Amino acid sequence: MKVIELKKSSVSLLDEGILHIHLKGGAEFELEDAVLVVEAMGKLGGGKKLPVLIDAGEFVSIDKEVRIFSASPESNIYTLADAIAYVSLAQKLIADFYIKYNKPVVPTKDFLSKEDAIEWLKTFVSK
Repeated sequence: MKVIELKKSSVSLLDEGILHIHLKGGAEFELEDAVLVVEAMGKLGGGKKLPVLIDAGEFVSIDKEVRIFSASPESNIYTLADAIAYVSLAQKLIADFYIKYNKPVVPTKDFLSKEDAIEWLKTFVSK
C-alpha cells in the first residue's frame, strides 16, 4: 500500500484500487489542507479518477471553505465516488449535512463501517 503522509491527514491507495483519506484526530482541516489532499490523490492514483474512502479521527473540525471546495468539480478531478465512514453521531451529522447542503458533484454516501463503505466503493472500480 502506498501512503503519502501530510500534516493533518494521510492519503493511501488501497489494494482494492480505492483511495483512502484519513483526517488525523484533533486536526483543524482548512482549505490549504484539502488542496494538498487532492494533489496527493493525483500522485497516488496516477492522475486517474478513483473511488475514495474518507474517515476521521476524533475531534476533527472542517471549516466551511473545505466543505464547499470538497463538493466542487475542482476538488473531484480524481474522484469517482466518495464514501464517508463515521464512528460517532457527531461525524454522521456532519456527513449528512455535507451531503444534503453542499451537494457533492460525485456520488457520496456515509457509512457506519469502513467495510460497508469499501463494498459500496468497489462498485465504482473499473475491472
